[in-house]
Amino acid sequence: MTFNSNEALAAYLWDNPGLTKLYLEGPGITSLKALPSSLTFLSMDNCPGMTSLPALPPSLIGLHLDNCPQITSLPALPASLTSLLIYSCPGITRLPGLPPSLNSLDVAHCPGITGLPEPLPLLTFLRVCDCRGITNLPALPSSLGGLHVDSCPRITSLPGLPGSLTSLRFYSCPEITSLPALPSSLTHLTIYNCPGLTKNGALTVGTLRIEIHEK
Repeated sequence: MTFNSNEALAAYLWDNPGLTKLYLEGPGITSLKALPSSLTFLSMDNCPGMTSLPALPPSLIGLHLDNCPQITSLPALPASLTSLLIYSCPGITRLPGLPPSLNSLDVAHCPGITGLPEPLPLLTFLRVCDCRGITNLPALPSSLGGLHVDSCPRITSLPGLPGSLTSLRFYSCPEITSLPALPSSLTHLTIYNCPGLTKNGALTVGTLRIEIHEK
């Protein structure tokens, strides 16, 4: 929902105290004093004047931020949160501790972030895209089903892959030169523009060298 001013947003929240989902968009929003205690989902998209978030309600299960360049940090994440998506927030340099309930983490176009919190919770999906400050990933949880690493030129290697993994994708990660052993659960492997992994037409996986020849 687009608001032309902070006052309009405050009036809307006042009139809707039992709100469960809130979608905010527009340059007119520069501050947010409080959120309804009933809120379960918050999305902020293209809010260039927003500099910070208020305390997040304990009922929140989804938080999505996209193109909020002036936000430099996140408040403590509630224990109920299951989905966290952070896109195009260059001012954020670190993420707060992740709650055990979180199962999906998607971080993209955030050059200021240099690493992910440790330990990771029992995620089922992890995506890191165009985060040029990240040089490595922490130990991956045993629950992880999907791992996508796109356009992260400083990552040089991966930790061990869990036996639950079914989807593994690498795009434009030139410094990765080998992969750890692939779990038997894997059904989808995508590698694109990763010259360190496919030198001389071969892919190295653990101690296994895979050569692909085409006529």
